[in-house]
Amino acid sequence: MSVSSGVSDARSGQAETRAGLADTSAAKVLVLLDAFRGPKTVLGVTELAHMVGVPKSTAHRLLSIMVGGGFVRKIDGRYCLTERLFEVGNRAGSSAIRSTGLRRRAMPYLAELYAGSRDTVHLATLSGTDVLYLEKLFGHNTGSSPTAVGTRRPAHATALGKAMLAYASDQQLGLAMAGPFQRFTARTIHSADRFERELARVREEGLAYDEGELRDGMHCVAVPILDPETRTAVAAVSLCSFHPQSLRRHATRLLSMARELSRAAV
Repeated sequence: MSVSSGVSDARSGQAETRAGLADTSAAKVLVLLDAFRGPKTVLGVTELAHMVGVPKSTAHRLLSIMVGGGFVRKIDGRYCLTERLFEVGNRAGSSAIRSTGLRRRAMPYLAELYAGSRDTVHLATLSGTDVLYLEKLFGHNTGSSPTAVGTRRPAHATALGKAMLAYASDQQLGLAMAGPFQRFTARTIHSADRFERELARVREEGLAYDEGELRDGMHCVAVPILDPETRTAVAAVSLCSFHPQSLRRHATRLLSMARELSRAAV
């Protein structure tokens, strides 16, 4: 993914946040924090003011409050988030995204999959039309992977997203099929018709693939974790590598893992 597309995604999210918040100092602090969701982890006050849409003096004042509260650190005149936000974020994950205990139950399977493949393993859920990464075990054969825990990527360009959208609710699926289908490589699916055919294949096989659609050369295979009652996807697990021939060897294990975790997804 290019830096420009990452900035565009971040600004889109920031615009939605601003639209939903009142014009108060507390709201501005929240929007300022949201600006750090982009690809850059260290930002200057001028850059932050421009991204958030406030005067530089306002951004500087709010950043000073956030530094005093221990949520932001100043380094050589620029700003980054602190470990305190990491703690808060993990508490949110424990109480909201991971409230079912699925992450805890999935971790032994993820570790086993990594040990048997030495490839990168992901656990993710759907958030709107994006994949939100919950866990990542780094593999030896994945090079520079464009993913990280707590980040998002468009679902249509990932094996994880396809696996979940193939078993999504009508509302989620309708939102995704409305597009846009942003292209990241020449192989990215960029039409609703083609994406619909791809999801039908996923339902038939139980496996979803990313054939260099998010990043050139990076291949992934994913399986959905289904709610045992509604049979809709609550999460997905993927295995990724720059050596695609290694992935298909683990298809049977992935399908077995998906069945076991789906029985636990309550």
